[in-house]
Amino acid sequence: MQDAAAGAIPGRGRTWIGLPELLALRHTPFGAWFQFGGDVRSGPAGLAPLRARGMEFDEVRAWQPGDDPRHMHWKATARTGRPYTKLYQEESERPTLVCADLGARMHFATVGVFKSVLAARVAMMIAWAAVAARDRVSGLVLSSAGFDITPPLPGRRGAQRLARALAGAFRSAGGAGDRAELIDAVPALQRHAPSGSRLVLVSDFMGEGCIDAARQLAARRPLLIVRVYDPLDRDLPPPGRYAVRDARGEAVFHTGDDAARWRWHDDFERGSQSLAEIARTHGGAYVQFRTDEDPAERRHAPPLRTRRPRASARRASR
Repeated sequence: MQDAAAGAIPGRGRTWIGLPELLALRHTPFGAWFQFGGDVRSGPAGLAPLRARGMEFDEVRAWQPGDDPRHMHWKATARTGRPYTKLYQEESERPTLVCADLGARMHFATVGVFKSVLAARVAMMIAWAAVAARDRVSGLVLSSAGFDITPPLPGRRGAQRLARALAGAFRSAGGAGDRAELIDAVPALQRHAPSGSRLVLVSDFMGEGCIDAARQLAARRPLLIVRVYDPLDRDLPPPGRYAVRDARGEAVFHTGDDAARWRWHDDFERGSQSLAEIARTHGGAYVQFRTDEDPAERRHAPPLRTRRPRASARRASR
């Protein structure tokens, strides 16, 4: 794997992404595809309405006309001879929990970057958008080591804790684990994202019970579903015999059966339609990204185009 293959998607390579890259995504311009919920009223991401001012300290910066004099940072002002003020993070009443699936199945791609790398980038983009909207951020990272749950924290601290959990999942990738699926995380997600909070699921939704997990979680809270996928997840390669290898060995599969090829394609499309319907029914949103796509370049969520080709076109392709 060569770093140049990552192309327009920043990072240290196709197969993993480190903590510095995840933290740097704070400066990435965001599109509108991550907006969800019925009360988009505040912040660039529109993730939560602001109803009260918290007193959570955020940072110190140079004083500007209009700043509240009660928040002057007198020590910094005396030390530098220039006025400085303290900034406090406004808190909303609803936290945002970002769940990123980085399980063994996600460490795969035929183009672009691994699905796990793309999922981590998308999760952090949404986390930083929640910070910009002055929301509390928490996370659940699913990996071969199990679940890593970060508590809801205001401001940058919540996003930074999630970034460390994501980076840790890449460091432990490839180790022995119980191969937990998203459905196994539902009880933990229901506890840590109670009714009224906002929940983000980032996965390829190819594992057993993943769509059922989304359905269960969407019933009580706004849900943003982000599907990351490789072209091979959607369409089998041209007819032929292909060898695949993983840590357990090598296998050969044949893709010459047209019926099997269409079943593979239709299974993916039905899954996407089901996820979109789950999100739409419960006031959430659905978006999907290919592994060779940069989510920072997406301005809006395009409509799903899942119409099956006409029978005449399918016969002509045989």
